[in-house]
Amino acid sequence: MWNAQAQQKYPTLIRSSLENEIIILSIDKSVYYPGDTVSVKVQRNDSSATSAAIPILIMEGTTLKPIARNIYTAVIPLGTAPGLYRVRLRFKDSKGRRYVYATDCTVNVEEHQIIENLSKYVSVEPEGGEDQKSAVTLDRNQVRNLKVIFRRDSIGRGMGPQFVTIKTTVLLRDGTTAQTFERRVLTFRSDKDPRRDYAMLTQYRKAYGAYAAIRPEEFTEVKIKVDSLPDWAVVKINVEPDYTIKVGGYDQSNSYTRYFHVKGPTIEIGLSLGIPKVLYDTRANDTIIYGNYSAMVRFYYVNEITGRRFPVNLGFGTYGVNSPIDVGSGRGGFALSVFFNMAEMTRMVGIELSKTITAGIELAPFFPLERKWRFLIAAQVGIAL
Repeated sequence: MWNAQAQQKYPTLIRSSLENEIIILSIDKSVYYPGDTVSVKVQRNDSSATSAAIPILIMEGTTLKPIARNIYTAVIPLGTAPGLYRVRLRFKDSKGRRYVYATDCTVNVEEHQIIENLSKYVSVEPEGGEDQKSAVTLDRNQVRNLKVIFRRDSIGRGMGPQFVTIKTTVLLRDGTTAQTFERRVLTFRSDKDPRRDYAMLTQYRKAYGAYAAIRPEEFTEVKIKVDSLPDWAVVKINVEPDYTIKVGGYDQSNSYTRYFHVKGPTIEIGLSLGIPKVLYDTRANDTIIYGNYSAMVRFYYVNEITGRRFPVNLGFGTYGVNSPIDVGSGRGGFALSVFFNMAEMTRMVGIELSKTITAGIELAPFFPLERKWRFLIAAQVGIAL
């Protein structure tokens, strides 16, 4: 139905050899979307005119067809790019001569901006884990070649451009954030037409300053850029709609996140400080006053798949002393250590304690100064540096 209140009028002066005539073109809406029907009305100031005046919409795949006297309609194709499309006037005078006149009448087409479900068209190559516990281990070169893929054919028709934010976070093993990178990019359903891709890119660069740095190839894939990659760091890639562009409610469930480990050495060396409590001494009758501290150089085995340290580790250093270097006759000494870290076990089953905390049972051949060596079983809590 013709919308008289919303119509836009554009008068055009037609000059012929016999007389001048003003023809007014009117459209029924100020803005159209793909799939809408545009209606053009032709109004003539000479009701007795016999010459033909037919509007032409300059839009690929459309032809204005008459539905009533001086009213023409056409459906805007779903794949139409946003922009202004001119309406020209084809005129045939009383002598049969044909003319095409430019007019000021334009059809303004905008795109629907409906947020698509990210899981339909977003992926990361190579595939990562859906949470930190299932993070996939990659070497540094593989991490530097990570990319977010947009399966453009999977975006629904009529959904419009998809504005997304790609946030890359590098987490150290202790859970602290080392680096954060953020990119804003856009993509849209592919019509297999590079010219349309470029036209869309130009339009969005002008409309949205945050997207001015986008390159055409990033409609399909975006490379992840990171700087330093510490051993066994976690790389988290999170993709979500850019709500600074998309006005609407925040949908926390509409996000796509993948996790990766940066492969490091399978044997690591570290320093630990502990507070041991001796539970059993094979030479209990040879009394030694044990201090409250130990300092050990420890060797850890790291699982190549999960990036987690094995809960049993080996070490050597001072033991049962009043300070890490306070070793003397009758007050501590040196020890080898086999330490079962129960805190690491809790992390393996999903209970996340601070990764620097250690707590467990220790088996230690102990070598005090000026005393016979002995075998100790001790409980110990401490920190791994």
